[in-house]
Amino acid sequence: MNRGVGLLVLLVCVGTVVAAPIATAQSSGSDSAGALGEPEEIDADETRLDISLQSDGSAEWTVEFWVRLDDQESTEAFESIRDDIDNDPEPYTERFAERIENTVSTATAATEREMTVDEFAVETSRQSLGSEYGVVRYSFRWTGFAATDGDELHAGDAIEGLYLDDETRLSIGWPEEYELVSADPDPDDQRDRTVIWHGSETDFVSGEPRVAVSAGGLGLATIAIGAAAVVVAIGAGGIWWYRTRSSTASESTDAPTSPAAGEASEADSRTAAAGTDATPDPRDDLLSNEEQVLRLLEEYDGRMKQQTVVEELEWTDAKTSKVVSTLREEGKLESFRLGRENVLSLPTDDETSDTAADSIQNG
Repeated sequence: MNRGVGLLVLLVCVGTVVAAPIATAQSSGSDSAGALGEPEEIDADETRLDISLQSDGSAEWTVEFWVRLDDQESTEAFESIRDDIDNDPEPYTERFAERIENTVSTATAATEREMTVDEFAVETSRQSLGSEYGVVRYSFRWTGFAATDGDELHAGDAIEGLYLDDETRLSIGWPEEYELVSADPDPDDQRDRTVIWHGSETDFVSGEPRVAVSAGGLGLATIAIGAAAVVVAIGAGGIWWYRTRSSTASESTDAPTSPAAGEASEADSRTAAAGTDATPDPRDDLLSNEEQVLRLLEEYDGRMKQQTVVEELEWTDAKTSKVVSTLREEGKLESFRLGRENVLSLPTDDETSDTAADSIQNG
């Protein structure tokens, strides 16, 4: 991670939990699963990280390891660790808590936000979802996980750059009275008050994941309803205008045209013609998303903050990040971190610069 935030890098081995910083990415799916607390005796088929945001900025965490019990070996392994946990869960929760507290301490320093963690628990269960599964579930409460800003919650900076292998999913949910404002990157799945990312589909980069929710009525659902109301109002206004124009058109058809009116019309025509040669506005809806970003970069002499793109083009953080990633992959722009800001710039390489310039000029 760019800011050195440690995250749940744990290995449960015969009841012993070992921690390491997440800065070193795991090289394989099995490494990643173990790093998130998978008991060595069980080869989990799926790992689920579920985060439930609370209105005070805290989060209820559950980390689940699902193993398919499709043969005697896997069944016996699960039953063995289930018996260990049922008979004496304290060694598991104590060591787990110690390492998580170290992780949260690192996140506190990186985000400059006070955080604590408590209410640790571990349990096991069996689930039937077509096949039989054994589940080992850890849970705890992370206070200060999300930043609070008035009616809004902003979450994700404490787990920035989290690595998800192909068998791991991350979900972030929020209270009923809140609405989603933005999610970055775009979630792979979205359910009622929950966004979900799958490691097989998404790799988090710097500044990801991020989720913002609001209790102030400014969520995406409210915006959509408001937009629909505006469309209806515009449609009604258009009908009124058309009828009014139609009723007055016949009255003005026979009216003589004054010389002044003719001159004004000619002046308007010249102005319109001159306007066609002006540089297109980067917010022009006729331009593609990528062309709008490149043209905006040109306006800012080839260098600007990514947040400026969000403000200028009135896009969401998620949409901006996706467009920027596409341009970066195509070599049409570069990006780097400056403090906590992501800065965009046109490439310095001559050949790449020519490609970007051609894209901007040809629109």
